[in-house]
This record gives sequence, structure tokens and C-alpha cells, in this order.
Amino acid sequence: MDRSTFRHLFLVAILSIEITAITACYEVPVLLYYNNSLSAWLFDFSKDYWQVALWVVGACFVILTPHYKTVFDQLFMQSQGYRWPVWLTLHLLSFAAFATVTSLIFEKPANPLHLTALWFSAWFALASATFILWVLALAPSNFWLTLIRQKRIELLVGVLLGICAWMLIGMLARQEAPLAQKDLWFFLSGLTLQIVHKLLGWFYSDLIYEPESSVVGTVSYFGEVTYACSGIEGVSLIAVFLAVYLWLFRKDLRFPQVLWLFPLGMLAIWLANAVRIAMLIAIGSSFSPEVAGMGFHAQAGWIAFTLISLAAIALSHRMRFFTAYPSKLVIDTHSNSLATALLVPLLVQMAALMITSAFSSGFDFLYPIRIGIITAVLFCYRKIYSKLVWTCSWQAPVIGTLVFIIWMLLEPNDNNSGMALLQSLEKLSGGWAAVWLVFRVFGSVVIVPIVEELAFRGYLIRKLSAKDFENVPEGHFSWLSFLLSSLFFGLLHDRWFAGILAGMGYAIALYRRGHLGDAVVAHMTTNALIAIFVLTQGRWALWV
Repeated sequence: MDRSTFRHLFLVAILSIEITAITACYEVPVLLYYNNSLSAWLFDFSKDYWQVALWVVGACFVILTPHYKTVFDQLFMQSQGYRWPVWLTLHLLSFAAFATVTSLIFEKPANPLHLTALWFSAWFALASATFILWVLALAPSNFWLTLIRQKRIELLVGVLLGICAWMLIGMLARQEAPLAQKDLWFFLSGLTLQIVHKLLGWFYSDLIYEPESSVVGTVSYFGEVTYACSGIEGVSLIAVFLAVYLWLFRKDLRFPQVLWLFPLGMLAIWLANAVRIAMLIAIGSSFSPEVAGMGFHAQAGWIAFTLISLAAIALSHRMRFFTAYPSKLVIDTHSNSLATALLVPLLVQMAALMITSAFSSGFDFLYPIRIGIITAVLFCYRKIYSKLVWTCSWQAPVIGTLVFIIWMLLEPNDNNSGMALLQSLEKLSGGWAAVWLVFRVFGSVVIVPIVEELAFRGYLIRKLSAKDFENVPEGHFSWLSFLLSSLFFGLLHDRWFAGILAGMGYAIALYRRGHLGDAVVAHMTTNALIAIFVLTQGRWALWV
């Protein structure tokens, strides 16, 4: 790793630590009882503004993917001989002022004198100045001005796409939307209600169907199909997925024919939502209301989304109507077998997770079976894995320990979510509870780190550097692969922000010597410390 790359990684690490410290120490106060509506609105917005920034940066990064080599070449070229310590010093001073104002505003109990528009303006100005000074430490202003001037259209599209995605996800999460949009949702939920009723009519005679109250089901198990159950979430997710997929693989696809994937995918996932609700009622009526209301309700939608996404990818590459070069497709057997060995364990893990969780009532009692299946898959590819570099250095467990500390700093203190896991374990007999815990520790400390590092640091981090990833050295660094692989790794976890920082840490472990074993050991160290903390301190929420 050259000095310039190390400097940029150092600056990214500083910003990550600062964000971690601020978000871990302070929480935006609730302003329900203050009369100043402008202040309440401003501080409520401060809860989400950093999320907006993250969506915008991520969208711009995706949009600029075809140009990343040119952008990063210019970044490193213009950063040579640059007096960045001056800007870093100013950034640190600005952050100190920002942290001081943050401590005054977000102290507990909240001081009403500090919850005004003037205080917010000062706080927001310091936050903006802190970030701008960090950006100027990363590269000179000429680089940023040139980037904005040359890529202004792409950046504008990224900003608009990021804001729209944030608004859409926010509305779906909080169920807040304009009246016209809710009218559409009610219309779709009405159609969904009718389809569910028809499907259930094929198997049950004792149906309950009340369109005026949106209730459908059987005498023993029924539910309300509100506008939130209209299927709009799945439609939105598949639309975003297809947009990103079509953009990344636009050179291999035929336009405008491939745009037909949008209505096909959206219709498929909307119908799948109706089937999901019908199956949920059937499981609740004939098998277990607990499984229907908890495991199946939570996982069936993701299973449908995954299957439809994979079907869309398969169609786009196999049908001559969608693909641009069907006759020129050449399969590299060696590359294909290596990619399969690196990715299949993670795909099996995700599929097994969704299936076993779908048929559980909150407690995943089938976890040992899931770990057994994944272990068998790893064993099948053992000859390919033996060709990878599995040695590690002392830095790997150190990095893993640092990731554990950051993870715990971001972990909420509330352990209520882990009480259900503890209560479920207490209901098992002593022998079965011990078996489950052994498999849980083994899976968390050994199997999961191997599976995730094979996929993210073994495959994805190299695939994002070059199409023929097998020719890319394991320790090869690029900003695109470093940031995107860490982002995707974080999104795989419920604690996504901590997951992103963890992904960065494991990537740095890989870059140190270019050995995948370092990333695996760092990951194992983090998970081992979490397991010890769970078993000794009773923090069961860490395993939820």
C-alpha cells in the first residue's frame, strides 16, 4: 500500500471514528412539548439529515461507477504534494467545536434554551464546516470543482435518486405519505384482498371476508389487509434493484427491450405478496398462528423478493430479447468454479436463514440444521479453498478487537429484544439448549466469518476492481471495491452502520498483507468476543 493510499484510508478512518463517537454518545431529543414548531421541525430533521447524505453519496457513487477509474486517478494525481495536514488540523478544530455544541444541545435532560432555530443553525453550520474541511483534506478544491463541472449531470441524477430513495424508504417505514399515494395503496390493497380471498376459497370453506373492514381469513385465523399490505414495499424494492442492476450491466443488455423487466418484476412481486398473505393465513389456520405471525410473516416477503430478483437476472442474460450479446457469451470454467465456490456458501446461508426463520415462531430452533448444511457446502469446495492464502498475522486479531469495540459502542443498551431468545432457551431441556448454544457459538465464530469473508473479501472486493476477478491479487486496493464491498457487507446486517465499519476493518486486515486469512481471523475475533460477551454478560440482544 503506497503512502497516498494510506493517507486517504487514514482520513476515512478519522471521519468514521468521529461519526461513531457522535452517534454513540448523543441522541436527538424529543420535542413534543415545545411550542417552537420551527425548532421542533429542524431538530427532527437532524435525526435524518445524515441518512439523506448517506443515500445521496451512495447513489452518486453508483452513478459514477463507469467513471471511477478516471476519478480516482485524478484524485491521487492532484493529491500529490498537497498540504493536507493544514486542512486536517482545521477539520479537527472544527470537529471539536461541533462536538462541544452537540453536547450542549443534546444533553440530558434537554435544555429548552438550547433547542432553538439559532442553536440549530450554529450546529448545522459547524457540522457542514467539519465535513467540508475533511473533504478539502482528502483532495484539493480544484479536484472537487473539476469533478462537479465534468460530472454535473451524473451527480445531479445521483442527488435526486438518493433523496427520492430516502423519501420512499422513510414513507414506507413510517407509513407517512401524501393522500394521493395512500389512495393508490388502498386501491392496491383492495385488489390484494380479493386475490387472497379467491386463493383461500380453493382450500377453505369457512371463510371470513369483510371488504368494508379489509378483513379476510378463516374462522380460526384471519387478518386485516391494510394499505401497508398492498405490496407497494416489494414493488418499490424490485424497482430500485432493477434500476441499479440495469445501470451496472447496461453494456450487456439490450435497450429499450430490457425495460420490460420493470412491469414484469413489479407485477410478479405484487402477485407474490397476495400469495404470501394467503399462505400466512393458511399456516395460521392449519399449522401454527405463532409461526404465521412471526417467522413466516417476516421472511416470506424477502424470499419472494430474492427469487424474483434472481429470475430477472437469469431472464436478462438468457433471453435473446433482453441481452445484447447472446452469441458471444464465453464461459471461463476456472473463473466460474472459483466464483461459485466463493459465493455459493453465502447464498446457501441466506436461503437457509430465510427458510428456517420463516418456519419458526421467533426462536430459530432449526439453527443447528442451517449450520450443518453450510458446513457441508464448505466441505464440498475444500479443494478450491486450499489454493487460497489462509495464513494470518498478529494484526488480524487486533483489528478484530477494534471492530468489536466499535460494534459495542454502537450497540443500544436496551436488552429487551434478547429476552425472547433467553426465554425460548429456558423452555428447552438442558441437553437441547446446550446443543443449540454449541452450534450457535460454532456458527457465529467459525462458519459465518468464513462464509462472509469468502464472498465479500474473497470475491466481491476483487470483482469490483476488475471483471476478470481471478487475476486480481487478493490485496489489491481500489476505493470503489473498498467502499462498496463494505457498504454491501453492512446492509447484510441488521446493525447496518456498525456492519459498514466492520466491513472496512476486515478489508483493511486483508490489505495489510494481501491474505484472506487475515480478514477471516479478524472477523472470527470480533464474533468470538461478541459470543463471550453474550454468554458471560447476558447480552442476548447481540445474537438477535
